[in-house]
Amino acid sequence: MTLTIDSITAMSRAVAADYDPRLHVMGVVSTDGESGRVELLVTIDGCHTEPCVIMLNVTRLGQAAFERDLREKFRDALSSHLAPAER
Repeated sequence: MTLTIDSITAMSRAVAADYDPRLHVMGVVSTDGESGRVELLVTIDGCHTEPCVIMLNVTRLGQAAFERDLREKFRDALSSHLAPAER
C-alpha cells in the first residue's frame, strides 16, 4: 500500500522527533515519475554549516519499509553532517 503525502508528513515528523530532536522535517513531495518514493526536506540543528538543509529520498511503499528507510537516512545524515563530538 502506497502511503499518502499527509500520512508520510506526519510519520516522518514523529520518527524525526523520536530519532533525534535536532532533525526537523520541513516538507514532503512526491518524486517525479516514481510513485513509490518521496523526497523529504529536512533541517539539522547544530550542523557544521548552519543552516543545514538536506533532501532525503525514501520509499513510500508501506509504513514499516518507510520508517526503516527513513531511520537509515537519518543515521547517515547525522553521521555526515555533524562533527564527531556532536553525534
